[in-house]
Amino acid sequence: MKSKINQSFHNQKAKQLQSKHKMKSNKTTISFDRISLCQEKVLLALAKYKFLTTGQLLTLAIMSDRANLNKQIAELRNRNKPLIGSITFGVHPKVGKLESVHYLTTHAVFLLKDCFGEDFFIRYPKGNNGLFQQDYFHRINTITIHIVFSSWASKNNMDLLFFRTYFDKLSSGTAKGYRAESAIRIQGQEYLIADALCLLQTPRREELYAIEMYNGDDTHRVHGSLFAHLQALKNGQPSKQFGLNYGSRVLCVFEKENYKIQAMKRVLEDTRFATAKSHFLFKSLQELSTDSFFEWWLFDGTKGSLF
Repeated sequence: MKSKINQSFHNQKAKQLQSKHKMKSNKTTISFDRISLCQEKVLLALAKYKFLTTGQLLTLAIMSDRANLNKQIAELRNRNKPLIGSITFGVHPKVGKLESVHYLTTHAVFLLKDCFGEDFFIRYPKGNNGLFQQDYFHRINTITIHIVFSSWASKNNMDLLFFRTYFDKLSSGTAKGYRAESAIRIQGQEYLIADALCLLQTPRREELYAIEMYNGDDTHRVHGSLFAHLQALKNGQPSKQFGLNYGSRVLCVFEKENYKIQAMKRVLEDTRFATAKSHFLFKSLQELSTDSFFEWWLFDGTKGSLF
């Protein structure tokens, strides 16, 4: 079976043979040839998530064998006009060799839009990728949350209308140039930057979530971050920003289970959170799975649900 990209290539060749006019020499020509179905899946996954490791591509069931998948990735990267790029990292003192992170090239973006249409949504890095060096684990974990959330929504016939992260940028219209797409406007040019913002279409209504991924055991920092969200919720800022007339929620994900428990205890001790208990949901990365994504914890240790 041919991939859609390959089919597009053959359709283009047929049209070219019928044409009496040759293309001008300075016009970009995209070759869709020799794209396997697996490689097409890799390209489409990167278009959706922007950055992915080989391990995350395996989680997405692109292929089941790591060696074969790495071979497919290498073919996409080593083409005359590469379709993907990879950011490589050194050895971490505690976890060993870090996985490379893959992303689409501008050539791949051009190819996909030519194949699927100009309105086809594509995430890809438009600038320097160096910042990934500073927050490797945090970004990888944020992407993992996106993968699990998207998988759960799809499995339950719900639409994840958008998922915007702090490393997705948009023009701010000011001298500073860009701001995170996950920014929540507080007032004027003051923003609260969540790790991610997402909107889920449930059977009842659209539900808005701010997502925070906490690495490390700095409970004081976590408490400060959640208090900033509490203030935004009290003023209704997230909901106002997206035209909703009801409250939103904050999903708090922790690198380790004991970090989650420490943070829940700290928030429980702060009486200012008492009336907003249902708006803060907690999980650890270990608890993050498609099958149990609907069930979360409230900070008093009782169970809560996603909506």
